[in-house]
Amino acid sequence: MSGGIRSRATGVLSQGLISAVAQGVNSLASFFAIIWMIRLMGKDPYGVFSLAIQITALTSMLADFGMGPIIMRWMAINPRRSASILLEASVTRLLLLVPTLVLANVIGYLLYPSWQFMMVLNVMMMNVFISSKVPVLRGTLEAFFRSQSLMGIPTLLAAFDSIVLLCLVLFLPALFLDSLSAMMMYTVANILGGIILLWLTLQKLKTVNVEPVRIQRQSIRKLLRESAPLAVFLLLNALHQSIDSIYLKLFHTDAAVSVYNAALKIMTPLAMFPTIIAISAAPFFARASISHSEEERQKTSTIFSFGIKTIVLGGMILAILGAFNAERLIHLVFPTEFDDAINPMIILFAVFFPLSINLFLVEMNNARGFQHRNTVFTAIMASVSIVAGFFLVHDYAATGASIAKLLAVVAGLAYLWSVSRRGLSIRSTGMLIKAVILALVLIAIMFSFSASYPMFSSIIVLFVFGTAIFAFRFFTRDEYDLWKSQLRSMLGQERK
Repeated sequence: MSGGIRSRATGVLSQGLISAVAQGVNSLASFFAIIWMIRLMGKDPYGVFSLAIQITALTSMLADFGMGPIIMRWMAINPRRSASILLEASVTRLLLLVPTLVLANVIGYLLYPSWQFMMVLNVMMMNVFISSKVPVLRGTLEAFFRSQSLMGIPTLLAAFDSIVLLCLVLFLPALFLDSLSAMMMYTVANILGGIILLWLTLQKLKTVNVEPVRIQRQSIRKLLRESAPLAVFLLLNALHQSIDSIYLKLFHTDAAVSVYNAALKIMTPLAMFPTIIAISAAPFFARASISHSEEERQKTSTIFSFGIKTIVLGGMILAILGAFNAERLIHLVFPTEFDDAINPMIILFAVFFPLSINLFLVEMNNARGFQHRNTVFTAIMASVSIVAGFFLVHDYAATGASIAKLLAVVAGLAYLWSVSRRGLSIRSTGMLIKAVILALVLIAIMFSFSASYPMFSSIIVLFVFGTAIFAFRFFTRDEYDLWKSQLRSMLGQERK
């Protein structure tokens, strides 16, 4: 492997590992904070709380308008103009917030015409300004650090937000007994992290931006034009994500919304595993996309191969262990009133494996300028969710919602895998066959022992998994060298 490939891939791994550590803290803090909030609020209030989050997640995509990957790509290619690009994106998103707020309130009133819910919803909408969980304006700043291959900084601040939220839940539990006060505290927890990220952005801009800062109408029009396909993608994806909760509210009760979203909340932090890998690699895909040399093509292929192998293996082991331990996990973290979440959670762990691959492929397509592929992908998922979800949620409530999500994600993966590898010299058949064989072996072990010996079976599965990675030679020698090089770098022992 050439020095250029090794240097760039090591940079990907470095930021990926920093982000992984920060996201590990973020996931743990967020997990315990949300779980404790659910226990404090109970089924119905948490149903109100989670419905407001789902409506915000759906409508905020209008203000987001898919600009993040576009401005990340622009700033990676032309860092000298970073400040102007950030200003143009921020102003545009602020203007788009007006119709976003109107749409959110209309949907909220139609689904839940009560003053308390409308208050909860509008407090939640404030998070589009400050939160890393609804990264609209704050997402603009995160895109800048991504363009500089410094994703560790916003990830660390996201972890800081979650730690603040956890502290508020632990030390001020009385403020989390109802959905309105809980939403206010949820919002307060994001303020300081947002301010720090803004300050760090301004400091970093001084070192990379050398051109005069000004807004150009032509650049804004170009931004909207290039973002439009991704905006459609995000709206369709948000519809795919939120339609389950909307159907549950239409056909069932607040408790049904609560049960399904409680299972989702346990699953959500896992999505950062493929996301960290994808967003760390994105700037390198972006730079390679403007070059047609064979060397750049090989760099892209190398990073893609390493990333997809890591995601397939990591997603597989997490899905298998999670699905077979879902019942024990539900009983551990929730009171008995949430036992209805067991079956949805088992299915959602199955969803996680194809979802992990989808997240990586979507980010890669964004960075390479193939947003139209992602738009078709989300149109497929949204269509399946709307049609299949209508019948499945009506008949089977939260379990039906999970099945509809699985069908939608698998349908999307079938399309995305077929188109995303075009132009890359990737040999994936052998790796996939070995992954399927390994998955069947691990599932057989869990089926045989998990009911009687849950801890023992999980340990055996992890041992077999770790051994098989080397025995089946999933990674090439160069890829193993990348891991060794990165570990030496983190220990301060990098070779000269």
